[in-house]
Amino acid sequence: MLKLGHIIYSNCLPVHAGILSGAVKSPFTLVEGIPTALNRLLSEGNIDVSPSSSIEFAANPGRYLIMPGFSITSRNNVMSIILQSRLPMDQLNGKTVALTTASATSVVLLRILLELKDGVSPNYTHFEQGKDHPYGRADAVLLIGDHALKRPQVEGFTYEYDLGGLWHEFTSLPFVFALWQINYKKNLDKDLASLYHILKESKAYGLSHLPELALEYAGRFGIPAPKLLEYWNCFSFDFGPQEQEGLMTYYGYAAEIGAVKPFTELRFLEIA
Repeated sequence: MLKLGHIIYSNCLPVHAGILSGAVKSPFTLVEGIPTALNRLLSEGNIDVSPSSSIEFAANPGRYLIMPGFSITSRNNVMSIILQSRLPMDQLNGKTVALTTASATSVVLLRILLELKDGVSPNYTHFEQGKDHPYGRADAVLLIGDHALKRPQVEGFTYEYDLGGLWHEFTSLPFVFALWQINYKKNLDKDLASLYHILKESKAYGLSHLPELALEYAGRFGIPAPKLLEYWNCFSFDFGPQEQEGLMTYYGYAAEIGAVKPFTELRFLEIA
């Protein structure tokens, strides 16, 4: 039976809301995890489809197909991809920047903004969100997801940057954080077509019930309902021409800093 990944952060909920609530019936197994864990499970074939980090698609050319019509894309400010810093970003040359291990896409985005937009070359270190406390050993710290939404105010870290907003300033384009990616197997064609229609229905349900979902899930995510609703309204959950242009621009810059090889083609699942 087909297995579908589900990001445990609140940004995935609107697309999967119909499935999670039971309003949209799905026969498929839901596997929860943080983005990097789901990337690994997808790569290993332990799940079949997942909203996975967009950089994974370019880092593994030819391995995955894209489920058409679905993404997690910030239109401008995203609220949940935040750099906290002791210094302005353009003064971080040679300084230590702590990168969360929870998202490869956001790490590459930050590198693009630092190295190409601001022209600085920091020293990078890594930490695990929710377990490590990197502020004592870093000049800037990258947080993502609900940890960023609920971030503490840390003494000395007086500068905060929303990476979605900075990307939009840099390119005038939206930023695609995740795609529903498929580790394709021919024997799953019927299941994949079924899942496509289930996801469409689930997303339609979620987007038409955002205020109710914010009230229902505020306690679970530990985020007040008005802030959760504001957060969801930062996103496009589609994957149309503008989202695709933003993604291909990101891939071009990612290749420029050596994070991926030059990349030219988005490969989609064909729905019968």
